Amino acid sequence: MQVAGRKHRHRLWWIAVFLAAASALSAQSMIGKRLEVLTDTLTADLMGLPAVVASTAWEPAEQVVPSLGLTDEVSWVRLRIDPRSENGQLIEIQNAGIDELTGYMVCDGKVIATYERGALQTGPFDATFGTYPTFPVPLVECDELHAVFRLKSSKPLLLPVRIAGPRQVLNDAHQRDILFAAYFGVILVMLLYNLFLFFSVGDRSYLEYSLFIFMIGGTQFVLNGYAPYFNVNDWPWLNERITHLFGVLSGLTTIVFAQNFLRLSRYVPWLHKLLNGYFLVYLVALVLTLAGQLTWAYNVINFCAAAIFFFIPGAVITMRKGYSPAKYFLLAFSIFIVAVIVFVMKDAGVIPYNQWTFFALPLGSAIEMVLLSLALASRINQLKKESAHAREEQLRISQLNERIVREQNTKLEERVRDRTADLEQVNASMRSTLDELQSAQQQLVQSEKLASIGQLTAGIAHELNNPINFVASSAQSLRRDFEDLNEIIGMVKAMDASDDALENQVTAIKEKLSQLDIDFTQQEIDELLNGIEDGTNRTSEIVKGLRIFSRMDGDNFIQAQLNELIESTLIVLRSTIKDRAVVDLQLGDDVPPVMCQPGRLNQVFMNTITNAVQAMDGLDREVEENCVSIRTARVESIGQDWAEVRIKDTGAGMSDAVKSQIFDPFFTTKPVGEGTGLGLSIVMGILSDHNAEVEVESEEGTGTEFIIRFPL
Repeated sequence: MQVAGRKHRHRLWWIAVFLAAASALSAQSMIGKRLEVLTDTLTADLMGLPAVVASTAWEPAEQVVPSLGLTDEVSWVRLRIDPRSENGQLIEIQNAGIDELTGYMVCDGKVIATYERGALQTGPFDATFGTYPTFPVPLVECDELHAVFRLKSSKPLLLPVRIAGPRQVLNDAHQRDILFAAYFGVILVMLLYNLFLFFSVGDRSYLEYSLFIFMIGGTQFVLNGYAPYFNVNDWPWLNERITHLFGVLSGLTTIVFAQNFLRLSRYVPWLHKLLNGYFLVYLVALVLTLAGQLTWAYNVINFCAAAIFFFIPGAVITMRKGYSPAKYFLLAFSIFIVAVIVFVMKDAGVIPYNQWTFFALPLGSAIEMVLLSLALASRINQLKKESAHAREEQLRISQLNERIVREQNTKLEERVRDRTADLEQVNASMRSTLDELQSAQQQLVQSEKLASIGQLTAGIAHELNNPINFVASSAQSLRRDFEDLNEIIGMVKAMDASDDALENQVTAIKEKLSQLDIDFTQQEIDELLNGIEDGTNRTSEIVKGLRIFSRMDGDNFIQAQLNELIESTLIVLRSTIKDRAVVDLQLGDDVPPVMCQPGRLNQVFMNTITNAVQAMDGLDREVEENCVSIRTARVESIGQDWAEVRIKDTGAGMSDAVKSQIFDPFFTTKPVGEGTGLGLSIVMGILSDHNAEVEVESEEGTGTEFIIRFPL
């Protein structure tokens, strides 16, 4: 902090130099009251210069430094010159911010010289007399010599005019250059110093302050005519708008710096919101500037400049809440506001135009920046105090929390002991209840499984009974046919070729054959054998389907064909379905095997198909109208391949309320005693184990469709 203090004393020394230099620039003798202003400016350009000079609409200016105000129109000013006493001298207009300025020297109504100065100039300066436009008085013999000026500016047009010798003008320009060199030296040092602090400390306030310094210094740089040093005249678009751009950007950086430095969002929220509004209006001024509406932009900028007056109450409120750096901020902006008021009153002609009023703004901004640097240094101390206070408060709270925790632990231990006994008793009761619930649940699940087994057993018994009965009856008929054949074979075996009665034996065999109708017997034997073979194949098919349906793979996942599993399920359910519904089976040829537990999937298909058949019972219609549609296919969904099974019925359908509960355990729409409500719950559990997706589409009166997809 001692180093920072020395740096601030160094800056104050430079300000003292600035004050001394400003004092050295004595007030110049302004000749504003010798000027004449043309009141009829609308037709001046159409009249021609000689007619303008000879016009009777000229009116004398009444101020030492005339102010023509802010206007988009062209202004004309005339100065009568004494050709004998003032020839060879310079007419100096001490306003570097005029956008367009053309000077004409008119001798006895004839233009003898034209000087361009402003937006149309080709170099940074027309002469070597500093930043102000100067016009030499020609050495001519004439009765009436006038200097006529055509002016246009997007800023208030102030005309501090004097006539002086070249040496005096040059010396004054050099003094101004030295003065502003010192000013900009202070600006540059402060800018680099605060940028260094920003990169060293990492506090964003230093970066915001650096941008603030750059914009304020740049504004003074432009206002005092030093922008041409950087050849901005080579870019007419920028040269026309540079003053307004610096005005907008300096206003934006000032608002951001003030908001964050004074912590307005915490201490003065209403002012923080108000400044956000001014920030948005500044952006409107920026848009107007870029669009070329410079007069409107200047008015908006002046309106927004009033935001600095709100900094004073904001700093006072913040200071009263214990934020000590606000006092430096308050002093800095109070001085700057006074400088702004002096500058504006000077432009408005309320107070005299002199070097003190002219240099009020740069002088006020320099003092403001030094005081704000002190404010930032004080802010570091404030942050240290706050940090130390926060650590002390943290330690105090930590100790308090530790003591409270110890007391609470003691109380909690006592409560835990009391509650533990109660919980043990409750837990014992809950364990007993849980055991009873688990037992009841297991009994219900077992009941559902037994019901499935009973249905399976009944179906298998019925399916096997038909072919076995047919084989048994065919075997009895075949036995009778073989007994007749055996009788014929016995008679043939008893024949003896040497027996004299051989002919009689042959005759007896033929009679027997005619009695037995051997052709019919042979045909019957073939038919019976074919029937037995069909019955055997039918039995084999049923056994094969049963083997697939009831394969015991435990919890192991193996590759299995969904089509085979569905076919085996239908074999088992054939007798159950036969007199109640028809099955429309369409199995896709491109369905690949899936990793699954086949036995559990058979249970899924059996429960789903059985529910489909039961959904159509009791509708009082023909069997052909009750259709169970079963389809398999390979599909693609969400960028993945799936094996899809669709089981659809033509039953009564379900409402949305029923559909939302069908997979809930113990939910059933069947009468009491006809279902446990666990069938679809078991189905959902099995499908979840297989990572399968289940979708149910149902509408009352149109049936229900279960869509099951297995990932491939």
